[in-house]
Amino acid sequence: EATIPTTCATTYNMVEGPGCTRNGRKVQIAVGKAATAAVQLADSNDASPSSSTSPLPHHVAQELSEQTLTEAFTVGKELFLVFSDTNEKDNVLRLHFGMNGSLNARRAYTKSNQKKASGAAPWKQNKTPCLRLYFTEGCNSSCYTILEAWETTVNYKTVSADAARDKLFRLNSRDVCSALFNAQDAFTSLRQAGQHMSISDALLNQDIFPGVGNIIKIESLHRSLVDPRKIVNTLSDQELRRIVRHTRKFSMDWLNTGRAGTKLVYNQTVCGTCGGMTVKMQKIGGGGDRNTSGNGQAFMSRVTFWCTACQPLSSSLAAGNASNKENFVQHSTMGTTQPFSNQQHSSNINNNSAPVASQVQPLRCNAQCPQHGTKSINSAGHAIQTPKTLFGSFSLAN
Repeated sequence: EATIPTTCATTYNMVEGPGCTRNGRKVQIAVGKAATAAVQLADSNDASPSSSTSPLPHHVAQELSEQTLTEAFTVGKELFLVFSDTNEKDNVLRLHFGMNGSLNARRAYTKSNQKKASGAAPWKQNKTPCLRLYFTEGCNSSCYTILEAWETTVNYKTVSADAARDKLFRLNSRDVCSALFNAQDAFTSLRQAGQHMSISDALLNQDIFPGVGNIIKIESLHRSLVDPRKIVNTLSDQELRRIVRHTRKFSMDWLNTGRAGTKLVYNQTVCGTCGGMTVKMQKIGGGGDRNTSGNGQAFMSRVTFWCTACQPLSSSLAAGNASNKENFVQHSTMGTTQPFSNQQHSSNINNNSAPVASQVQPLRCNAQCPQHGTKSINSAGHAIQTPKTLFGSFSLAN
């Protein structure tokens, strides 16, 4: 067994299910081709103190250089590369992209450009990848397919090919970005396996809902009008179905466009739905706070944003919001349902405009994300809010 450690640097984007699925699609051009070399390189351009990486063990590089990539598939946030040797024995290379990992696949026709990371993101082109795999293009020994990974955790033989395939078959219908996604399976998994967890923990649990990360969790719960501290068994079937639907939609929009959709509360101080200074930020989940049952895991404790007006902890208030047609408008860029307070924003619904910036209150001192900092503020200490155009009203279906 061999593990290639790498450091996850501070980032403004997280590699969640959509990013991993896109990486899995890139790898498909190498399937069926023979690996000729495998090189692990330290990222010498990363100045962080803990950025050192250990060399790829010689026997691993030698083994991979004699094998053919027969399968490549993703499960949630994991990418599995299955290699077969001359004895038809399968070995697995597992990649996890963490917070800032990335992958690029390209073709090179001469030795002079084999190490030039063309096609990679601009900020990656001057960095040495932590892993580089070479594959031959048929009988043409001068033409290569090259896979490169940056800031990615790579494990070799820590999981068997059978175990990886079993995980795919077992979780594929619940994988938020899978073509075989089944909403009923996801609903049942949340209802049964996650019943004693907070909804935040249940969504981040990769055995319950693979591929869901913190951004997807936060924005999907907001669009579903559900407080992230609620326990799953206190949610109605209607609320849980709404969560499954919005989680799938937000993830697929991200997968198809390559960019996360409009963030209505994530890293915000002003709610993108109701326009109020009602966004709360708190590190919750992992079973470590008094609102959960303690069944979560440590990695699930994440900084979470939610609007206390749109996502009330009281079920009666949430039901009232969801049942009132006049409290919903369609967002101009995402097509998501958005609640408004009758008293504060009735005029905005009628005149099809968002709250003006003059209604925004001074920025609160605790409205800071330790990872991303604060929103922009002006010299008077007020949050800068850009008015949004809103249109259409309708009720949210079950």
